[in-house]
Amino acid sequence: MAFYYRTRRALPTCLWRRHLSSSSKVPLLWESKSTDSVTLQLYSWGRGASGQLGGGIEEIRIYPSPVASFSLSPTFRLSSPIPGRLPSAPPLLPSSSNDGKVDVDIGISCGLFHSALLVDGNLWIWGKGDGGRLGFGHENPVFVPTLNTHLDSVRSVALGGLHSVALDSLGQVFTWGYGGFGALGHRVYHRELVPRLVQGSWDAEICHVGTSGTHTAAITKSGELYTWGRDEGDGRLGLGPGRGPNEAGGFSIPSKVKSLPASVAAVSCGGFFTMALSEEGELWNWG
Repeated sequence: MAFYYRTRRALPTCLWRRHLSSSSKVPLLWESKSTDSVTLQLYSWGRGASGQLGGGIEEIRIYPSPVASFSLSPTFRLSSPIPGRLPSAPPLLPSSSNDGKVDVDIGISCGLFHSALLVDGNLWIWGKGDGGRLGFGHENPVFVPTLNTHLDSVRSVALGGLHSVALDSLGQVFTWGYGGFGALGHRVYHRELVPRLVQGSWDAEICHVGTSGTHTAAITKSGELYTWGRDEGDGRLGLGPGRGPNEAGGFSIPSKVKSLPASVAAVSCGGFFTMALSEEGELWNWG
């Protein structure tokens, strides 16, 4: 998925919305109250047999095609921190009315067969529903972007293979979907059909999350890294030799990665490995 945007200055939002409706059938999911707006469109492409492209049907798109649009204040920003980028103050577009305030955070994420869009704390999610990975309370597929009302004030979202992870404005981590190998961090291996709070041992707010097929990572504001999920001796969790604290083949309890000598700014989970970026700009990997 990708974003495309263009500005439309000093034009009433209602007129710009009608213009979008008349020129295309791309749904408008979010509308800014500002008259000085930026219009973004969400694009997707590839194989969409499970509805993950968001076009409403099973299809294959060989070129990027629009899925949804939304109009925002010019002070929008991508949800941070962005994997691979050190924390910094976001640049703001000049505006006489915003007084330097960032109004809206936006973000996107792709899982194995599901997709998500984040706008101003609201989470739209769609695609394959097996295991409860969409968090709607059922396992049915959803073919268009649909608002998940079980969560609010979401800051960032990360989609895995059969599960999903969200971080809210209070620094709390929520997971849902299939919990095989402890990927959800709930000390259980069954599925969660709606988002559930992860009760980790950290004593600070979480500021960044990452996930992959079967393992998950979270960073605290103090730069500590916690991981959980599948690890069958390949070391992807970074916890050293030996089995997990409970079940063989996976750690369902979030555990601190103690071997990192520096505070962590960002983390990304691969299939069988993990990478972290320190606040000093050093890149670490394991698995």
